[in-house]
Amino acid sequence: MSKFQRVLLFILLFGTMLIFGMVENFKGVSFPLIRGEFGASWEQMGLMISMISIFYTGFSVLAGIFLGRFGVKPSYLLGFSIISAGFLAVFYLPGFFLTASALLLASAGFGFFEISINALASKLFVKRAALLMNLLHSFYGFGAVIGPIAAGYIAGSVGLSWRHAYLFTLPVSLALLIPAIIIRFPEDPRDIGVEQEKRSSFFDTLRSPLVWLMAITLSIMVTVEMSSANWGTMYFQDIYGFDPNTDGATFLSRFFMLFTISRLICGFAIEKIGYMRALLGAAIISSLVFIIGFLLGETGILVLPALGFFAAIYWPTLMAVTFIRFGKDAPIFSGAVIAISGIFFASIQFLTGLINSYFGSAWGYRSNLVYSVILIALLVVLQKKLVDSK
Repeated sequence: MSKFQRVLLFILLFGTMLIFGMVENFKGVSFPLIRGEFGASWEQMGLMISMISIFYTGFSVLAGIFLGRFGVKPSYLLGFSIISAGFLAVFYLPGFFLTASALLLASAGFGFFEISINALASKLFVKRAALLMNLLHSFYGFGAVIGPIAAGYIAGSVGLSWRHAYLFTLPVSLALLIPAIIIRFPEDPRDIGVEQEKRSSFFDTLRSPLVWLMAITLSIMVTVEMSSANWGTMYFQDIYGFDPNTDGATFLSRFFMLFTISRLICGFAIEKIGYMRALLGAAIISSLVFIIGFLLGETGILVLPALGFFAAIYWPTLMAVTFIRFGKDAPIFSGAVIAISGIFFASIQFLTGLINSYFGSAWGYRSNLVYSVILIALLVVLQKKLVDSK
């Protein structure tokens, strides 16, 4: 593969992550507005968020199988196509359940996206994986900063609604889809040779206890990381009467600004400290942020965004661990970790909805303190298992 082709792949990879961050975090603004527009109950919101995660997970599993059969590029292109169809459906379909169905379709496309992006990264980031993965995911953070602000501005504009935020993203997605069709991806036989040694299949990965432990750990990481976007804005709206268009969007923008800064600057430190040690330290500090933020009540909206700085390193650094641990099989093993983790994540989101429903609106978001403590324990176990399996 030529240097020029590698540069194009890097641009495509980072651009895709930017869009991923934008659209996935429209929900910090759109979810409270969806709930208000359709009068959805907490159980319905919890079920919707859970089903979005289940669709994401189910299609991540399919993407892992599909990728193992056809390669990264077809998986990537199919993900773009599904997401584009989802954006159109979100704009045109009426009613809560049809709107939720459109969001499910978009999340299915993101499942393909997630697997193909990490598979492509594992092929390109052969050195300093944690540094490059954190840098890549900083573009998710840039998108996540822009997303809530853009969605809040669009939703508050005359003649527009939160639906237009999804529609306006479609041309940007198509702008990346066209070069993706042209660019040659690393698994092209002309680049790596037609004859290849036998590699593990997606189903082989399911027999590895380490994959399951990593997947459970990742699911708790994502739960803590996404708590602000999924439940934080609704928490401050219901408990303290904050406006999701203004206060909620500002809260999320601060979170993702720190989130992005962390991924930009922390990669070098993670390489020096060590991947697992850095993850454990971040989990401990995240727990402290939750404790302080919840004790401060409504003023906690100024403290809880700090979680973004520490939670930011979770996903890319654990993915870097899988790249190193599984070597040439990293694309399929990392895909399995992502897919399995989604099952646990979806279950936790539904549980959070039930907690809000039966124990009060404050407790779903606050339950993330418990998850952050569980994460500390899981990281200690995982660190020991990685040492023992060398």
